[in-house]
Amino acid sequence: MTKQHSDIVDATEMPTGKNRVGFEARRLAARLLGLVVDEGHSLAALCDNASGNAGYRALITKDRAMVRAILTTCLRNRGAILTVMKKVMDRPEPKRARDLTHNLHVAAAQILFMELPDSAAVNLAVAAIAANRNTQRFKGFANAVLRRIGREKEELLKNTVPTAPVMPQWLQRQVRTDFGRENLEAMEAMILLEPYLDISLNGAHSSENWETKLEATKLVTGSLRLTTDTPVHKLEGYKRGAWWVQNAAAAIPAKLLGDVSGLEVADLCAAPGGKSAQLASNGANVTMVDNSETRLARLVENFERLELEGNVVCANLLDWKPAKQFDCVLLDAPCSSTGTLRRHPDVMWSKSPEEVKKLAKLQRQMLKKAIELTRPGGRIIFATCSLAKAEGEDVFSQMLKDNKQVKALPVLPQELGGLSGIINGQGAVRCLPNHMALDPKRLGGLDGFFAGRLERL
Repeated sequence: MTKQHSDIVDATEMPTGKNRVGFEARRLAARLLGLVVDEGHSLAALCDNASGNAGYRALITKDRAMVRAILTTCLRNRGAILTVMKKVMDRPEPKRARDLTHNLHVAAAQILFMELPDSAAVNLAVAAIAANRNTQRFKGFANAVLRRIGREKEELLKNTVPTAPVMPQWLQRQVRTDFGRENLEAMEAMILLEPYLDISLNGAHSSENWETKLEATKLVTGSLRLTTDTPVHKLEGYKRGAWWVQNAAAAIPAKLLGDVSGLEVADLCAAPGGKSAQLASNGANVTMVDNSETRLARLVENFERLELEGNVVCANLLDWKPAKQFDCVLLDAPCSSTGTLRRHPDVMWSKSPEEVKKLAKLQRQMLKKAIELTRPGGRIIFATCSLAKAEGEDVFSQMLKDNKQVKALPVLPQELGGLSGIINGQGAVRCLPNHMALDPKRLGGLDGFFAGRLERL
């Protein structure tokens, strides 16, 4: 059950008139920040226009955008904000005052990293703190802390922020153990850069010159990377289903199945359907399995826009018993999603090492099921968007050790446009956020992803 954040309003402290502009959006941003870091909620789920937080859905479009921008900035730079807060506070942060903390962090993000006058950020935060009877006694403290950040902003950005950690300690330790300090530092640098959008082309429209039409950069893996700020639904080709949004790393697993034209392919844990769309677009007869009716409904909407066809199955994978085996099976298993930190920085602050262990166990069970669903001679792709070897390499190697019905099929550089640096010692794909460097730096990078290929014997 979701804990309700106490927010007992004192109407006498609420700003009025012009002073109220942006107040509700910023106050809601502080509440949602609490739901992410204290209760592990997904920011994408909270900010879903159809099923998200009721307060968020009640906002006008402009204020929704403001809330998303504030929260993404807060979470991407949370390590720096925590470090700054520790430096500027002359006494310990009050205990059991999380609402205060979140309002301070929202304001600090705006002062340090967003184009908002310092005075406005301070005044709106203090007003929100004063309007909540549980925190109003701290309004003087909050005012002093935030005004100090404003006064020392230049020094903080020069000397304190650059040396602050980006990831929480548990994730730093895990990444350093798995990939080394150099990769950890390079990943943290990339996470601080807001990523551009990648798209995959629908085969029926691939002959058109979308690289020119969308002013995109074609990546060696075949995906297009867009640098425009235009909303997705307003871009040419979107409404007629010429392409769909899909990170370049996420597009790799389906490509490793090779020519799927005419084959029976199962996409397990399929929603929201990017990989299914790749398979269907390339001529496969796709069966799309997921245990969420809501997510499958979104998949169906995507397929209708793309004018693609496939069989939709709502089922718990471990209990699913289809009448036939498949030529190919793609399992993009549930995982901690730590590979998506650059696009979803909330993941750093809503996951835990305990969750990684729990998910790795589930992945082993699902991979075993995926093998059972594959005919002899068929191919299986096991993929996760995690930075933990425990959720990728270790699951893959353990399955090869325990299950004599499969063998590894090493990935070749030419399957990845020559990007040999993302093939590991297992012959599997291992992407990291700092891989595929481009100029300017922000243009480069990939989601963290693991993809291993097996053949059923």
